[in-house]
Amino acid sequence: MVTKIIVRIFATKFFNSPEMDFKTPKHNTPSATLIRNYLNKKSGKVVVSRREIQRRFNSMDWCYQKKILVSFINGSASDRDWASRKMFAYWDDSFIPFVATLWGQYHEESLSWLILRYFPKDFLKTYQDQLSDGRNYYYLCQRLIDETDFNIDRDRLYESDIIKLYSITKRSISDEEIKETFFSLIAKVCKVEYRSRYMYQWDVDHGGIEDMSIMNNRIVWSTLHEIEYVLNRNSLAEKIRSWNSMVMQAVKECNEFRLVKQMSLKGGHWKEVLFDLIRKYCLKYLDQFDVPLEEQTHVIVETRIDPKRQHASLSELRKKSPALNMLLGNFDLEMDGGTELPELPF
Repeated sequence: MVTKIIVRIFATKFFNSPEMDFKTPKHNTPSATLIRNYLNKKSGKVVVSRREIQRRFNSMDWCYQKKILVSFINGSASDRDWASRKMFAYWDDSFIPFVATLWGQYHEESLSWLILRYFPKDFLKTYQDQLSDGRNYYYLCQRLIDETDFNIDRDRLYESDIIKLYSITKRSISDEEIKETFFSLIAKVCKVEYRSRYMYQWDVDHGGIEDMSIMNNRIVWSTLHEIEYVLNRNSLAEKIRSWNSMVMQAVKECNEFRLVKQMSLKGGHWKEVLFDLIRKYCLKYLDQFDVPLEEQTHVIVETRIDPKRQHASLSELRKKSPALNMLLGNFDLEMDGGTELPELPF
């Protein structure tokens, strides 16, 4: 009797101590029950069941995943969106009739992505006008480019997209077409004619001021990589690099570049000023791609000593950079009068 009392006191003291203060977790609700509760709008457990289903979805058996996706795709707008995104990774052709019916009703973008990725090409051809809004047009082209009766509208694509499309198709493209497309890309990047921000992303994490060029623009670099290593136009890629070297030689020999190097800009601000300068010189030498190297060098020297162009360039940089204004004031570098060139497009 005494022994039992001692054991009870010990057990009570031990299990009620702060170190052992925890709640015993409940057993998981079976997946089938969660699905039933989600579908039964009168169960009072729709919200809780939805949250738990979404939490454990990735680890469920495929038979339950299919039932859940079909249930959610026929649910509310937010549930359809969640199911549509999950279907990208867990696709099954049995989903086609559900997706087709719902897309016909709602024309939601997340449903159109599934159609562009997984539906038969005949369906895409029938509804290509409804499926080609905005960025979807590029993915429609990816699926239909090898169809002989499909014509690509290049005006609806980025130049980088055109190069990518030809890298995945049996259709042929000439070096001249590639060159024109690539330099059209450079011209639009330099003139800031694209709407999308990602077309103006620059890799500025590596290299110093001497290493920067238009190839630091990520779209320009990736497109050149596509030309060289996917389309296997090595000779054309080498000519493009030579042109880029010629442009950067012109940049480094101009007065603006020397001023940029002297500017005490913090962080990446000096790179922003330098990229403005690079864009300007790329536009200036767009028509120099097919000019022999010795003639290119002659053009560079003549441009470098043209005082009107120097004055205009300094004026443009001065408008854009307070730091340059301060530099000019500190070193008494006021410019002489002269005829200004028209305002640059950037």
